[in-house]
Amino acid sequence: MAADTATRRALLAVVACLLAAVAWTGLYAGGVAAPMWIVCVLCPLGLAFSALAGWLTGDAPGIAGSARRFWRRLGIGSAWVTVGTAIMTPARMNPDAAWAPRLLQIASPLLVAGIFVTLYALLRLPVHARTRAEWARLALDGLTVLITTALFLWHLALRPVAEHNGDLRVVIGLSIVGTALLITLAAVLKVVMLGSGTVSRRSMALLATTLVVGGFSSAVSPLIAERPQWAGVQPVLNLISALIVACAARAQWRPAELRSPVRPPRAYSKLPYFAVGGTLVLLAFVAYTDHRDIAAVASGAIAVSAVVGVRQLVALRDNQRLLAEVRTHERRMRHQATHDALTGLVNRAHFTELLGSALDRPAPTAVLLIDLDDFKFINDTLGHAVGDEVLTTVADRLRAAVRHDDVIARLGGDEFAAILHDVTAEAGVRVAERIRDTLAGSVRAAGHELLVRASVGVATSDPGDDVDTLLRNADLAMYAAKDRGKGGHFVYVPGMTTRMVAHAELGARLRDAIDAGQLYLEYQPIVRLDDGRTVGTEALVRWRHPELGTIPPGDFIPAAEQTGLVVPLGRFVMREACAQQARWQRELGAAAPSYVSVNVAGRQLTDADFVTDVLSALADADLAPVHLTIEVTETAVVDAAAIATLQELRERRIRIALDDFGTAASSLGLLLTCPVTTLKLDRSFVDAITTVARQEAVATAVIRMAQALDLSTVAEGIETEPQARMLRHLGYTFGQGFLFSRPLAPDALAAHATSPAPAFAGLAVRH
Repeated sequence: MAADTATRRALLAVVACLLAAVAWTGLYAGGVAAPMWIVCVLCPLGLAFSALAGWLTGDAPGIAGSARRFWRRLGIGSAWVTVGTAIMTPARMNPDAAWAPRLLQIASPLLVAGIFVTLYALLRLPVHARTRAEWARLALDGLTVLITTALFLWHLALRPVAEHNGDLRVVIGLSIVGTALLITLAAVLKVVMLGSGTVSRRSMALLATTLVVGGFSSAVSPLIAERPQWAGVQPVLNLISALIVACAARAQWRPAELRSPVRPPRAYSKLPYFAVGGTLVLLAFVAYTDHRDIAAVASGAIAVSAVVGVRQLVALRDNQRLLAEVRTHERRMRHQATHDALTGLVNRAHFTELLGSALDRPAPTAVLLIDLDDFKFINDTLGHAVGDEVLTTVADRLRAAVRHDDVIARLGGDEFAAILHDVTAEAGVRVAERIRDTLAGSVRAAGHELLVRASVGVATSDPGDDVDTLLRNADLAMYAAKDRGKGGHFVYVPGMTTRMVAHAELGARLRDAIDAGQLYLEYQPIVRLDDGRTVGTEALVRWRHPELGTIPPGDFIPAAEQTGLVVPLGRFVMREACAQQARWQRELGAAAPSYVSVNVAGRQLTDADFVTDVLSALADADLAPVHLTIEVTETAVVDAAAIATLQELRERRIRIALDDFGTAASSLGLLLTCPVTTLKLDRSFVDAITTVARQEAVATAVIRMAQALDLSTVAEGIETEPQARMLRHLGYTFGQGFLFSRPLAPDALAAHATSPAPAFAGLAVRH
């Protein structure tokens, strides 16, 4: 581009002028009678090209508007300096001429104007953000540099001028030097201490170097005036300054990717320390060589020391403030490292440390592991924001449930823990009960009224227990609490570990058994009490292990629930039962049982794929949904997620039976929320129904409620004819138990369903 080429050519022109001026100075100093007009032309010509380079740099691509304006102003300032230098150079080359003082008087205002324009350009550059304290430090550092610079200029330039020259030169020198001091201060503060991100860092460094050359030029000016043969040195120094400015302008044209990266501002500047060192060197030099200026230099040294002293006081105060901030930050970081960000409770890592410290004491320690039941459902349906509010509220309630010196921690997700110092197992149970009562109240989050329950495992330390042992015991107790029903607590007892390990080993074998075909189903008839006819069946899973033989369901079903295998196990049972029911209907016709009932665990109901698995089993077996009944226990449907799953299944015309009815505290409430079609009276109310009046009263109440709600009923565990007659008399329509049949293989069940049942034909008339 044109401006780029012009800037490069201007730089080359400055170089040519400088080389020519150096050659002229060498010849003149060597006694050659070189015409003075040559150097008088070269100096302002080189300055003019330098000013042109600065102006053209305002057109450099990719620079900010503030940088563009800076280079234009610098070009204007350099132009004023060029005009002033063009007028002053002949006067300096001919100091004894009658017209020299007049030229100096004309040139000085032009130079001052150029310097002030340059000063304005520097001051208008944006700087990095600074605090009030940083500005104070920078001002003191700048004042240190200013005093030192003034001291050197006084001793090397102004004092000799004042002693050996007339009043006019003194006035002119003082005005120029005073202005130079101002721009030196501004430039140092701006370029060295503050910096600017809009102008190339290399350009700013080169411009700062110009100040050094200018200061050196002012310092040697009196020496040059005393040696006429070196008259060309001053123009050469001016051209060096012009070359540096042109190079700075050229550096701005470099592509952005080739420029030095912008560095963050330094926390401190080294320049004031160099200034102090320079002042001390000057003071020592004057003290041993030139006693005439000792008073001025000593005064300057005292002033610098005073400013440095104030600067150190400011730094000390800032350091104290920074130290306080660092300590506060350290405390905050320690708290963040040891506490949960959401609830403010102790986190898992710190909890482990605190538990280790507690176990080092001789007094017993109890650990409570607290797991919120069905919290995942809240997160999945209402969102994590609501879940976070619930966790925060639970954390506050847990804090209120323990003593001040006890510890509540959030281990992660919806799992909390407590360390109770100097307590027994009984005291731990009381705290667990208090936690249950504390969480019993509804939690309000984002406009929702939510019920939150928790399963709590309690374990107390024994001599020699370590952290891992105690936590493992509490974890086993917590899972035992979940197995017994949500919202409860359980205390660890010796031997639980052995049972849990046995369950885990059995679970591992069960996983292989599902794939190896070791599982099979038997079916227990559900009969009509009027005539004993089989109307349905309940599918019961069995396990025949090739080495261990037949494993009772009471052993492997809990293992499946504990290990999570109840989901694939239930999927297997569902598919087999649906397929067998479809076969009976094809083979037996009207004599086939009208439905098959499949037991479903609570964990299956909360599995995301459960409804899909059920519908897939029905579709693959080509079985209508009305021929399938899902049996659930009361403890499996106490949460909203399970009830929502059952609602969806009921909408697909699948029947829902509430198994073991009457054994849980939530039975009556479930009848209002759960889409139940059948109540199965638990065997505990059948065993002594003919002899215990209370059992008969309970059975009567259940049948009356079922009739009022239009629900069918099945009495479980019928083993004698008197039991069957009593239940039929109370109004129960269907029954199930060993009196009618034990669980049968599919072929035996088919034979049973198609054969008459004479032993029970008279139940309807013999009540």
